[in-house]
Amino acid sequence: MIGKYPRPKPLWRLYIGPMIMALVVAAFPAIARGDYAYLLDLAQLCGIYVIIVCGLTLLMGYTGQVSLGHAGFYGLGAYIPAVLIDSFNWPLIPAVLVGMVATAIFGFLIGGSILRLKGNHLALATLAVGIIISQAISKFKITNGADGITGLPSLLSRPELHLFGLTIDQSVLKLYFIWAVVTACIIWAVHLIDSPGGRSLRAIHGDETAAESLGINAFSLKVKVFTASCVLAAVAGVLFAFVHADGYLGPDEFGLMMNVQLVMMVVIGGMGSIWGSVAGGVLLTVLHELINMAGKAMGLADTSRVEHLVFGILLGLVLILSPAGLIPGLKRLALRFRTAFNTQ
Repeated sequence: MIGKYPRPKPLWRLYIGPMIMALVVAAFPAIARGDYAYLLDLAQLCGIYVIIVCGLTLLMGYTGQVSLGHAGFYGLGAYIPAVLIDSFNWPLIPAVLVGMVATAIFGFLIGGSILRLKGNHLALATLAVGIIISQAISKFKITNGADGITGLPSLLSRPELHLFGLTIDQSVLKLYFIWAVVTACIIWAVHLIDSPGGRSLRAIHGDETAAESLGINAFSLKVKVFTASCVLAAVAGVLFAFVHADGYLGPDEFGLMMNVQLVMMVVIGGMGSIWGSVAGGVLLTVLHELINMAGKAMGLADTSRVEHLVFGILLGLVLILSPAGLIPGLKRLALRFRTAFNTQ
C-alpha cells in the first residue's frame, strides 16, 4: 500500500518562530542601554554568525556533508567587495553584488570538484580550501595583508532614523538590519526543509545510495546546497564588513579557528535543527565575550587558551548528554515531560 504524501506544516507553525525572534530583537535595545550599550554590537555579531551557521546546518545537518572551510567563503564575501572599493573605486552596491556572485560561482566550482569525496577526505578538502583562502587574504598585497583595509563605506550611512516620533540611532539600525536578514534566512531555510527538496536532502543524509535509487540526483543537490551555504556565508561577510565594522576590515576574523568555531556552533546547537543554528551561534558568541570579560577582570593578556578549554568542555558535555545538540535535546526533554504529565 502506498502511503500518503507528507502534508506541509501549517503556515503559522512556520512563521511563529521567526515572529517571536523578531519581537525579541525589536525589544532588545530597551535592555542594551547605558553601560550595556556594548550588547548591541554583540547582538549584531551573533546575527552574522547565525547566518553562516544556518547554511552550514543545511549542509552538514540535513545533507550530511562536512565542511571545515566556510570561514573562507565568509572572508570572500567581505574581501571581494572591499578590494573592489579600495583598489578599483567601485560603488558600494555593485561591489557587494559582484562579491556575492563571485563567491557563489567559486562555491559552485569548489563544490562540484570536492563533493564526490566522502568522510574524512571531504573534511580535509574543505579545510584546505578554507586555509588557502585565509592565507590569500592575509598575505596578498591587494588586500593589504595583515594591515587590513580601512575607510570602507557602510550600507547604513544614516547616523539615526526618526520613525513615529522615535529616534533610532545607528547601532540599533545595524542590529535591526542584520537580524532582518537573519529572519529572512531562517524563513527560507524552514521553507526549504519542509519542501520536497528538503525531504530529498534528508534522504541523502540517511542513505545516499538508496536516495539515488529513488531517482534523487544526490550529487546535484549536494552541490546546490553547498553553493547556497557559501552564498549565506558571503551575505554574512558583507554584513560584517559593511554594517557591523566601522570602516575597517582585517584578516583575523577569517582564520582557522573561525572554521572550528562555526562547526562547533552547528554541533552544539543541533545539526538537525535550523533553530539550533540560532542557539549555537548566539550561545558561543556570548560565551566568547564572557570569557574575554572574565579574562580582563583577572588580568589575563590572552584568553584564547581558556576559550579553547571552555569550548572543548562544552562540546564534550553536549555530545555526552545530548548528542543531537541543544535544541533537539530540549525538544525531547519537553516531549518526555508532556508525556509524563499526560499519563498522570
